[in-house]
This record gives sequence, C-alpha cells and structure tokens, in this order.
Amino acid sequence: MDKQQEQEAKKAMVELMRAGYSWQDASRRVGLETTQSTAYYWLRKYRRQGEEGMVDERHGHVAKMSEAVLQYMKAACTSDPSISSSAIKKQIKEQLSMDISVTHLNRTRAKHGWSRQAGEKKREMPSAIKMEQEDSCW
Repeated sequence: MDKQQEQEAKKAMVELMRAGYSWQDASRRVGLETTQSTAYYWLRKYRRQGEEGMVDERHGHVAKMSEAVLQYMKAACTSDPSISSSAIKKQIKEQLSMDISVTHLNRTRAKHGWSRQAGEKKREMPSAIKMEQEDSCW
C-alpha cells in the first residue's frame, strides 16, 4: 500500500468509526492493521483538522530524504557553507512545499558532510545585558 492509498484508508476508517463502527471493525473493513490508540488518534486528528489531518507529513529518516530535497540542500550548502539550517528549512518550505525539521536537516547535513562552516559571527549579547549578568550574584 503506497502513501496515498494508506491516507485514503485512514480516512475511510475514521469515517466508519464516525458512522458507529468499532475501531476493530473499521480497521478490518479498510484493511489497515492498527492499534486502538492509533485509531482514536486518527479520529481526533480528523475531527480537529478534517482531511488535512490524515496527511502524513513526516520526513524524518535521513536515508529516506527525497532526492529533490537532497539536491536542493547540496546546492544551498555548497554555494553558502555558512547558511543556517533554519534558512534552508524556510527555502525548502517555499520552493518545494515540504516542512522538514531543523534537527533532521542537521542530521542530513552531517551525514553528507555539508555541516555549517564557521564564517558568520554569532550575534553578541547587548552590552547592557552583559553588564547586568556580570554584576549578578547568580
């Protein structure tokens, strides 16, 4: 079962549950193996977000990063080695309509040797705050 079919099956299962079927019967009818807690999680998500709640947008496994995202990351990291992962995340969201966590981007960058290079000075704390901290007994 591919991703699209699985999402349709989840939606059908939730609709059966809303129609009065038990989670086990609904699961059997649509051909999905799941647990009770997962079934009710899907139901809650469907009630809150509608059909959009059935879309699985996880992109968390480094080895499963799509080729388009990898190529985009490679281009971004090689053209500007000091680019932050949050900037790459924003660009990927805008250009490829994919939302990927900064943690996942960092893992992928490390795996491929595209980690952020020193070059951009980190922001310094304003001097008034520095002085306040130095004067503090804590």
